[in-house]
Amino acid sequence: MLRVFSVILAASLILAVNTYAQGNVAGAWDLAITGPEGPVNATATLKQDGEKVTGSIESQAGTAELTGTMKGKTLNMAFTVQTPNGPLDIKVTGEVDGAAMKGTIDLAGMGMMEFTGKKK
Repeated sequence: MLRVFSVILAASLILAVNTYAQGNVAGAWDLAITGPEGPVNATATLKQDGEKVTGSIESQAGTAELTGTMKGKTLNMAFTVQTPNGPLDIKVTGEVDGAAMKGTIDLAGMGMMEFTGKKK
């Protein structure tokens, strides 16, 4: 009986530590993107369920739904925007540190931009 209790306690502690160690990105974020034609401001509203991240990003170009993962401090997201030349698949990679994040945006291999974010 003591062995079963010990195993349950150990498993609970491991799950608690993993949950604590993983960043929580849920909420609204103000993003500052360094674009080729100057700075661009955007707002991301994110939901997190374990490692799964969903939400939306809104900028002067419109709103797009995004999906991704949060593993440790690394956030990976993807979304698609419609352009006059067709859809553009965008990938975002960032490092989250509490209420701040920074990273890069890959414009479907057509260029890279840097961004920073602050949780509202």
